[in-house]
Amino acid sequence: MRVNFKQESFIEGYFNRIFKGLSFERIGLKLARVKEIVEVERIENYKLPLLMFLLEDDSLLHVEIINDEIKPDLQSMLVYDMSIILRCGLQVRTVILNFGSRQQGGEIERNFGSVHYNTQVVDLYGLDGERVYEEINRKISSGCLLNEREKLNLVFLPFMKKSVPFDKVLPKVMSLIEKIKDNEERTAYLTVLPEIISRTTKQGVDVLREWLMGSEVGERIKDEGVKEGMRESIMIILLEKFNLLPDNVYNAIAEQNNENILMKWLQNVTIICSIDELKKMVINLE
Repeated sequence: MRVNFKQESFIEGYFNRIFKGLSFERIGLKLARVKEIVEVERIENYKLPLLMFLLEDDSLLHVEIINDEIKPDLQSMLVYDMSIILRCGLQVRTVILNFGSRQQGGEIERNFGSVHYNTQVVDLYGLDGERVYEEINRKISSGCLLNEREKLNLVFLPFMKKSVPFDKVLPKVMSLIEKIKDNEERTAYLTVLPEIISRTTKQGVDVLREWLMGSEVGERIKDEGVKEGMRESIMIILLEKFNLLPDNVYNAIAEQNNENILMKWLQNVTIICSIDELKKMVINLE
């Protein structure tokens, strides 16, 4: 395993646009500010970290998200943290953000043989999401750029406490993001939030897929018929996931001209986890 500081991908670029220079003090973490997002190589049979940030004091912040249904994979978290410490000599602090009603803030501890592992739990469910939504909505509607606190709030807004369930909140937040006037800022949030959601909860992926089909973003993609742009987007996302694509998969995507099929692939590509799944999707190979 290595921490990879190679040239940033387009997704990493959007993460850095939002998080670079931010402090997590707003959610109760007194840490150095974020320097950049970090890409971590996958360790076989262990779940990749959700988010890993290099901080300005050259330590790493490992972030996971849980709720009442999503339980923390502490063994995977430990494996990645220890690999970074042993191979890179970097200090790692691991934090779990909770948006469930049953888990409280504090710590989660587990013993793995002689190794004692503990992580801090930050309770996002205790934050007033409806108040935060109204505050950010007013700021975006006025055409002003978001400040540091508001940027962090917008990223985690779907996970804060609301009077309506998560599957109703998420489309509202995505529609709020669509109102951002600055094109690069809007694109960054429309990229980063779905990326976090897709790594967190299947329910969120289903909601995002439905939102995309009925949103102006999805309609613009359809109406403009930018097949080449869709093919390029699919390729970029897949190459970021797998680094190299089999020739038959690459050719199947490059030669596809059906807009409906390309749209379907674009919606599903973020949740593809293996080359076999990819083959089944684009060329129906078992």
